[in-house]
Amino acid sequence: MSTESAPTPRVCSVTDAVAVVGERHSLPIVRELLYGNRRFSEIADAVGLSRTLLSTRLRRLETAGVVERRRYSEHPPRDEYVLTEAGRALLPVLAALKEWGDTYCRDGIATAEFQHRCGAVLHTRADCAACGEEIRFEDLTVVGGTHPPQIRP
Repeated sequence: MSTESAPTPRVCSVTDAVAVVGERHSLPIVRELLYGNRRFSEIADAVGLSRTLLSTRLRRLETAGVVERRRYSEHPPRDEYVLTEAGRALLPVLAALKEWGDTYCRDGIATAEFQHRCGAVLHTRADCAACGEEIRFEDLTVVGGTHPPQIRP
């Protein structure tokens, strides 16, 4: 019998975030809420989920603090779903995933766009918070954390 212990997993916010929103259909549900579809039937139609599966995903997103259910009718009782602050904070993540998908999964064929009130289409980019320069992969190093990885070009 081996006395070797299993390696300690890296403490990682990416892993934690994927545990919350990485379940299949969770991000498309968040996308539909960002698009303004708040009613159960609107989300179900847009994402193509069964009522049972959509209910399960919405409950999990609600428990995780990403979605909030709000009553909009008492007779008959009906709810709509809205994004919480944590859910709205996923906008840049979804915008980046959408751009990546348009480029690498759809042969450059764009899908629906996020548009700013000035009329410009949203494009994501990572900028340094200190100097404002756009971040390039070769300029990165990783520091801190319990098991900082080495970035290799």
